[in-house]
Amino acid sequence: MILESPPALSALPKRSLGNRALGWARGRVDGRVRDAFWALRTRRDLSVASLALRSATRLGFAPASDRAHLHATVRWLEAAHDAGGGGVAAFYDARTGAWGPPYPETTGYIIPTILEYGQLRQEPRFRRRALRMADWLLTTQLASGAFPIGPLWPEWERRAIVFDTGQIIDGLTAAYTASDAAAYLEAAVRAGRWLERIQATDGSWKSFTPLDRANSYDVRAAWALLRLSSVANEAGFRSTAVRHARWVLQQQEPDGWFRLASFERDRPPLTHTIAYTIEGLLGCGLDLGDDAFVRAAFRAADALRRRQEQDGFLRAYFAQGWTSDATWSCLPGTAQMALVWLRKAEVAGDDADRHAAERALRSVKRGQPRKGRVGMAGGVAGSFPVYAAYEPYRLLNWGAKFFADALLLKGSKGAGLDARQES
Repeated sequence: MILESPPALSALPKRSLGNRALGWARGRVDGRVRDAFWALRTRRDLSVASLALRSATRLGFAPASDRAHLHATVRWLEAAHDAGGGGVAAFYDARTGAWGPPYPETTGYIIPTILEYGQLRQEPRFRRRALRMADWLLTTQLASGAFPIGPLWPEWERRAIVFDTGQIIDGLTAAYTASDAAAYLEAAVRAGRWLERIQATDGSWKSFTPLDRANSYDVRAAWALLRLSSVANEAGFRSTAVRHARWVLQQQEPDGWFRLASFERDRPPLTHTIAYTIEGLLGCGLDLGDDAFVRAAFRAADALRRRQEQDGFLRAYFAQGWTSDATWSCLPGTAQMALVWLRKAEVAGDDADRHAAERALRSVKRGQPRKGRVGMAGGVAGSFPVYAAYEPYRLLNWGAKFFADALLLKGSKGAGLDARQES
């Protein structure tokens, strides 16, 4: 679902611009950049045009310290939660100046991020915020135990979905661990039993998926189920997760690329969904002590690192053979790969992975405005440049989540994040 976009600037009559500078820009700037001037004309919001122009020149913003970017990102997530009516708003649309609807899936996996940040800051208010998110998730659970596809657009049917359910299990498990409140664990177990019931005999999930087919990136839901199995002492959840992870191994090419890892039919997968797949396999492998899963995750992570090393830039998508004609990047995927490379460096001790993670984090920093209006400051866009194909002009809660996670992990390994300072 796409919000109705504002009219293109080129479609507006000249007299409506009310500003000679805007009239000059209208005829001389790439049409995708011109959309940013809608915010300036209607709301006197210069920050959107600034973001678009910085993207267009590929210069972006000057990177600051990890600490400064982390605190700006979490403040943005707080604002998204405040705007979401209990859940976390899916995005902030920079052109319209409006928050999107709440998103159960991403609210689920944002909970552990907020809890970890609260521990860093030693501020109980973050724990309280995370538990409010979990309370809201309880209100969205379906009778089957599953959770609905999101974001929760008013006109969308509340249809059960595998991946989203897995990410919410992740959040509810973390909320239970942080609070010992039985309601969170009970809801997570109901969701886990639903995933058990609908799993195909080959270990995949073929139904209740966006394309009504099995998807490799659902292994991130399997990883959440595996973690729940330990907390809830449910051996069946472990078996379900392992079966799915083994099925995903069968989808991997010898060079590390995964089949069935795209959101769209006949389109190459974004780094976002490739990273979901790597994250899930690596998490399962490390939690289980299974070298086959770990090696498979490392093979894909190494392939992406080599592609990044070619020009220091991680392209938005990769087709079979790790080929790509993309000239832009998917910032959530870039942040996720920073997280993967940091975890790999922790396990394998390879400095090349640390360097790859640092390059990826620097790329996200360049795309992040740390100052400006609420909704803009601290947000992470779907694409760089911001007007490129993945969620153009939207600052996404999942991009912010993964960027924060990578910065938190890097800080926990000696980067010296200071819980008391923000600048």
